[in-house]
Amino acid sequence: MIVDIGRGGPRWIVGVVMVVVLLAALVVITSSGRSPDQEPTDSPAARAAITRLLGGDERRAAQFELQRLPSRPGVADSFGIGGEDGRVVLSGSSDVSLLSGFGWWLKYVAGGHLSTNGDRIALPETLPAPSKPINRRTTLTDRYAYNFTVFGYTTPYWTWTEWEREIDYLAVSGVNRALVLVGQEAVWYDTFQSFGLSESEVRAWIAQPSLQPWQWYGSTSGYDPTGGVHAGPVSRELVERRAELGRRIADRMRSLGISPVFPAFSGHVPDKVFAERNPDAHVIPQGGYSGHPRPYWLDPTDALYGKVAARFYEAQTARFGDTTHYSNDLLHEGGELGGVDLGDAGRAVQDALTAAHPDSTWVLQAWQDNPMRELIEAIDRRRVLVLDLDADDGPGWKRKEKFWGAPWAWGTIQNFGGRLGTFGNLHEPGRTLPEVRKAGPAVRGDLVGTAMVLEGTHLNPVVQDLFGEMTWREDPVDLDSWVTDYAKRRYGVDDPNLREAWKTLLKTAYSFRATNHESGEGPHESPFVALPSLKMTSASNWGPKVPRYPAEEFEPALRQLLKAPESVRQLETYKYDLVDVARQVLADRGRAKLTEIAEAYDAKDLATLDTTTDEFLAHMTRTDELLGTQRDWLLGTWLSSARAWGSTDAEKAVLERDARGIITIWSEPACGVLRDYANRDWEGLVGGYYLSRWQRYFAELAGTVEAGKPPVIDWCAVGREFTSQTTEYATEPAGSTYEVAARIAEELGL
Repeated sequence: MIVDIGRGGPRWIVGVVMVVVLLAALVVITSSGRSPDQEPTDSPAARAAITRLLGGDERRAAQFELQRLPSRPGVADSFGIGGEDGRVVLSGSSDVSLLSGFGWWLKYVAGGHLSTNGDRIALPETLPAPSKPINRRTTLTDRYAYNFTVFGYTTPYWTWTEWEREIDYLAVSGVNRALVLVGQEAVWYDTFQSFGLSESEVRAWIAQPSLQPWQWYGSTSGYDPTGGVHAGPVSRELVERRAELGRRIADRMRSLGISPVFPAFSGHVPDKVFAERNPDAHVIPQGGYSGHPRPYWLDPTDALYGKVAARFYEAQTARFGDTTHYSNDLLHEGGELGGVDLGDAGRAVQDALTAAHPDSTWVLQAWQDNPMRELIEAIDRRRVLVLDLDADDGPGWKRKEKFWGAPWAWGTIQNFGGRLGTFGNLHEPGRTLPEVRKAGPAVRGDLVGTAMVLEGTHLNPVVQDLFGEMTWREDPVDLDSWVTDYAKRRYGVDDPNLREAWKTLLKTAYSFRATNHESGEGPHESPFVALPSLKMTSASNWGPKVPRYPAEEFEPALRQLLKAPESVRQLETYKYDLVDVARQVLADRGRAKLTEIAEAYDAKDLATLDTTTDEFLAHMTRTDELLGTQRDWLLGTWLSSARAWGSTDAEKAVLERDARGIITIWSEPACGVLRDYANRDWEGLVGGYYLSRWQRYFAELAGTVEAGKPPVIDWCAVGREFTSQTTEYATEPAGSTYEVAARIAEELGL
C-alpha cells in the first residue's frame, strides 16, 4: 500500500512512517547482522578457506553469508557476527577479518576449536547464530607472523599441504603480514649470476634449507666442502621446486589479504668470490658466526650496491610478485661496518628498496643492539616497521626510547629453537599488551601492531590461541576464566577434572612473567635431551639453569587429565596435551633422579649408582614410548619430509643429514656452540639418539667412581655420527596415548 501524505499532510503521519522505516531497518540489522551500508558481496577466497577449515564440508560452509564492511576512520579492521540459525552472517572489512570472525564464531558461538596441534570441530546440522550480534574491531594495522628462524626450526621441509592449512590459520588468528622465506634462495640464484658468478658457484654458496634463515641474517653461508652437516651444493631442481612453492604461498596469502613479507637486500653477497669478480666494489669480510664464515657485505653506499639491489628486486618480483613489506637487518647479531657509516648505509638500503617498490615498508627487527638510533634517525621513519621481538621480556621499546618515533609492533618469542618444554607466557599478551596499548603515544610511542615471532611454532598451542585473539580485544582478559573456556573448547566438554588440569597448568607452566634474559631462554629443558653430565643444568647454552615452576605443583595436571571422560580420550587435542604433560612429568622426575645419581657418585656408592642410572634410563624409555603414540611427536615425520624434497638418492641423503643436524649438532662448524640448541622431545630422537648418549655415559661413569672424575666424551663426534645415519623411524603413531600415560602415571606413583 502506498500512502501519499502530500506536502501539507499531517506531521503525525510523517512521524509514523519514519518510525516504521527505522524499525524495519533495525529488524534487518538485528536479524542479519548487517547494516545498510554493508556491501552485499561474497568473498570467494574467504569462503574457500572456511570450507577447508570445516574439513571440506561445503553444506555447512554454505550456511555462512559473507559481507564486506566499509572502512572506518581510526579502525584498522573489524568484523561482525549475526544472522539466524542456519544462516550465519559474517561481515568483515577484509578477508582476514572475515576469517577472524569465523574463528570467533567457532570459539564463542559454536564451541569449536582450531589450533596448531589438533582441532575439535563437531558442529550440528544447522549452524548456530549468536543470540545477539557480535562486533569486534582493532586499531592495530600490522599483525605480523614469523621469526626468520621458523623456516629452519619448523617449516624447512613443509609442502603445500602444511602451508595451505597454516595460511588459513594465520588469517583466523588475525595475521595480515607474514614472512615468506620459502624459495627465496632463487633470488640469489638469479641475481648473482648477473655479477660474475657461475651458476654452480651460486648454488655452492646457498645453504641447505634448514640453515637458510641464518644466511638471510648474514650469519652463515654455503655448504661445507669437507662433508659437514649441510654438505653438497643445493641442486637447481631443489631451488626451482622451493621457488614454485614459495610463489604459491605468496599468492594464497595475497588472495586472503595477508601481505607476504619478503627478504630485503641488505648487502650480503657470496663471500670472496663476489669480491674477486667485482674488484672495484667495496666488499667487506664479516668474520664468523659460531664457527661459520659469514657472507661478505657489499657496502650499500658503494656504486655497485644499487645495481645489485635493483637486479635482486627485479628477480624477486619475477619469481614471487610484488608485495608491500620487506624485511632484513643490517648487522644482525654482529658483523663489521668496515668504516661505513651506519646511517648512510641505512639510507642507501631504503633508497634501493624504494626505487624498486615505491610504496614499500622496511621491516626491522629489534633484537640485541638492533636497530640502533643512528640508523632510525637516518632513514624515513614513516616507511619503517620495527618488530620488538621480545617486547614481553626486557622490552626493546622501553630500552630504545620507543624506537625514536618509528612505528613498532609488540612481539613475543616464547621459545627458542622450537624447544618442546611445557611452557608459555600468557600474562604478557593477555594482560600487559592491552595495558601498553591503552597507555597512549606519550608512553608507548607509535605502537601499530603485534608480532608473533616464536623461534619455532606448532608447540604450546594455547599461547598462539590467546595471542591471535588479543588483536580483537582492547581490555585485559581474566586468564582464569579464559583458560577454563579454552579447555572446554579444546575437549568439547565442561568437565571439572579438565578444568582443574588447566588451572594447574596456568599457575605453573603458563604462569611465567618475563623480567630479563638472565633467567635463560624458553622452557626449563628436559635432562634427557642434554649432554650427559652430573652437573647438567640446561641442554642448550642459553636455556634456563633453574626450574620455571615447582615440579611438584605441576604433577597434579597429569592426574587431572587422566580423569577425562571416555568421550575425550581419542581426540587429537587431548592426546597432544596428555603427551605433553606426561612427558614433562617424566622429564622433571628424570632431573630429580639425576641429583640422586650425582649424590651416589660422590658417595662412591656403586650399588645405588647402578640402581639410579637404570631408573633414569627407564624414564627415557617410557618417554620415547609415550611420544610415539601421538602424531606431533615423531622424528620419522621430520626426516621423511626432508627426504621427500630430494630428486635423487644422493640429494635425499643430503637433506636427511640437514634435517638430523639442525636438531642435534646444529651444523658441523657450530656444534661446539649451538649443539642441542634446537633439541626435541621426539620419539626416535629420545630413544635413538639421546638414550644412547646417556647409556654410554653411565657405562663409563661407573669406572671413574674411585678417581672421582666423570668421563669426558667427544659429543660432537657422536652427533656427527648420528647425522650421517639413515635409520628409519615411525611416521605414524602407535599405541594408545591414554593407556600408556595411565600406566606411566601408575609406575610413577601418581
